[in-house]
Amino acid sequence: MVAQHAGMPGFRGHHSAEQLAANARRDVEVLRRYEAGETLAGIGAVVGLTRERVRQIVRASGAPMPWDYKCAVSSCERSPRTPNRYCQSHQRRFERYGDPLGTKPRLMDQHGTLASYKGGRCRCELCRRRNAERVLEYQHRMHPETRRYAPRGSG
Repeated sequence: MVAQHAGMPGFRGHHSAEQLAANARRDVEVLRRYEAGETLAGIGAVVGLTRERVRQIVRASGAPMPWDYKCAVSSCERSPRTPNRYCQSHQRRFERYGDPLGTKPRLMDQHGTLASYKGGRCRCELCRRRNAERVLEYQHRMHPETRRYAPRGSG
């Protein structure tokens, strides 16, 4: 059976010039679509190839595959999803906290939460700063003789 097909064009590496040219055009189209951001399966469906064959064509061209990329966080070895610079967990942190290494702030530091009012006042940095400014403003308005502490610089 193999002997009768061995001389046929297109069988096991024996391609005609037209087939080689058509394959070259197809490969250029595959690479163009891959670089435009289409998925391997999507390209395969349009061009009429399997996802694996599309991957082989892209790999043979020397184009970087998605798993060749590493997360932008230096200590992370995971691969990011296509449009992102970070892996999935660092991308989620970046979207939530604005920092890929960010963590959830402690509940007692979050302004307006019940835990931040423990002891009667909100203890977040914003409220602490505002309270300190209010105290300084009050001390500044007081008559110098009624102040508890002498102002700085006076002797």
